Amino acid sequence: MALYCVCSAGGSPGVTTTALALALGWPREVVLAECDPAGRRILPGYLAERLDGPPGPGLLGLATALGGEDVRVEDYTIPLAEQGRAWLLHGIRDPRHAAQLARLWQPLAGLFIKAEVDVIADVGRVGSPDTPMGLLAGADLVVMVLRGTLSQVDAAQPRLDALLGALNWRVPVALCLIESGRYSAAAVSRELFGLPMLAELPHAPADANVLSDGARPRMAFRTCLLLRTAGNLGHQMRKLVEERAFHPETLPARAVPSREAR
Repeated sequence: MALYCVCSAGGSPGVTTTALALALGWPREVVLAECDPAGRRILPGYLAERLDGPPGPGLLGLATALGGEDVRVEDYTIPLAEQGRAWLLHGIRDPRHAAQLARLWQPLAGLFIKAEVDVIADVGRVGSPDTPMGLLAGADLVVMVLRGTLSQVDAAQPRLDALLGALNWRVPVALCLIESGRYSAAAVSRELFGLPMLAELPHAPADANVLSDGARPRMAFRTCLLLRTAGNLGHQMRKLVEERAFHPETLPARAVPSREAR
């Protein structure tokens, strides 16, 4: 299936919360892979009181098994949602283990693409030496999550510039705005190389705390605006990858070559 990478430029814009909301509302079966070298957040957060049984070896176990026969991503996951459509590949607990993954991101990307389900990879902050570039280079779509603040846009500019250069414009890159800050989606997109803005997610601290910290959800949580908007974003992301093309007025043509050209 397809590999979608979700990242940030730093400053805690809510990339893991966004990735989790995406997975919970994804239009088909999906694995959320915690690939942030800084460490996992969903096990001690959203799943803290929802997990039944041991979490298993997760990403580190999968990476250790690379090269073996019949290695499947699905065999290293745990249920993320009751309806059985979303699973979690939990990340490393100790950031010191990130060094063990440095040379394995590219084969992991290949394994994710071969999975029988879509994979959303939360890669955390980009721009540091431990950024999983092998994973990003193998993605079908990269989405950067940020808030509409000057500090976030200022941090995103050089990191996106470096990312686009490293990817040689061979992987489509788009934006997702959290509605927190005084800058509009159009203004943020204009400042960030004209990259397309796929969605504006609401700034909803109470609902976001359910996803980030495992807070008790309110009765209407499953139909809240945050999850509904994230669900719409998921549909749009899948559609873009399926069509293998962005609208020409929102993304330079050189940013979307065919997958075979990679």
